[in-house]
Amino acid sequence: MEQRKIEHITLHLMVFSTIVVIGVLARQTALHYGWDEFSSYLILVVCSIIMGAIYFNLQMAFSQILSPAIEKCFMRFECYRNKIMVIEESPEPIDNAVEPIVSEPVIEVETTSDTSEEISTPMPSEADEGEAKLPKEDATPSIEEPNQPSEYEVLRANAMAEKERASQEKLNKVITYTKRTLVSYLDEESLHRLCRYVTEYYLYESLPKVEPIKLSSQLKTIDAMHFGWNIGKAFGKPRLQTATFIKKVFAHTLRDVEISTIERKMSHTESECKIKLYRQIV
Repeated sequence: MEQRKIEHITLHLMVFSTIVVIGVLARQTALHYGWDEFSSYLILVVCSIIMGAIYFNLQMAFSQILSPAIEKCFMRFECYRNKIMVIEESPEPIDNAVEPIVSEPVIEVETTSDTSEEISTPMPSEADEGEAKLPKEDATPSIEEPNQPSEYEVLRANAMAEKERASQEKLNKVITYTKRTLVSYLDEESLHRLCRYVTEYYLYESLPKVEPIKLSSQLKTIDAMHFGWNIGKAFGKPRLQTATFIKKVFAHTLRDVEISTIERKMSHTESECKIKLYRQIV
């Protein structure tokens, strides 16, 4: 019973983890298409509820419809019926062997005298020679099999490794784009700081704490907006979040522009600029 309880708990944990992963992927997809934070979390909750309902309905259908039908089909086979009968039979308790009480025979010896004497001579019995003991079954040494990962764990580990590799590759491409685009307009120390801010912006949900970076006077506000649009598009970040990020990083260049204006105009191409818009940089 304990083993079956552990198996049920493990199964439910695996299903719950799968539902959570699907919900997170749905949320990331919503963020990729420009949804806000509240809507993305709402999608995560709704998706998790739907997946949970589907799982419980399938489980109920299997236990009430499919499982009896499958068992009925298997009952046609004699080997399966014998196995069920063996399982259902309860083992008979083994009573402790009670040694029988052996009465000692009395031997009568007649003498020449008129009176007869009875001499009781105890006969050696098998009980005196030693107690009968049941042979003990040799204990079969239990060989513990090494804990090998299940197929689900292997697939999940491979999927997580592939996701991590793709995420790192995307970040490397954006950092390379940042260096090539702004190397002519920033000093070395400012460029390194900007790359660090971009990395933190990608890895964490909250905006990083930054020290404003001053761009060269050769770049205009539209250039800073285009740069923000390009990296935000590559990372799948919402427009408002990207606008807030570049407003904090390029505070000097965008000092006269509101965040709402940046969000609205960051993908415009009407004015002349040095940093072009890219549909996809990764």
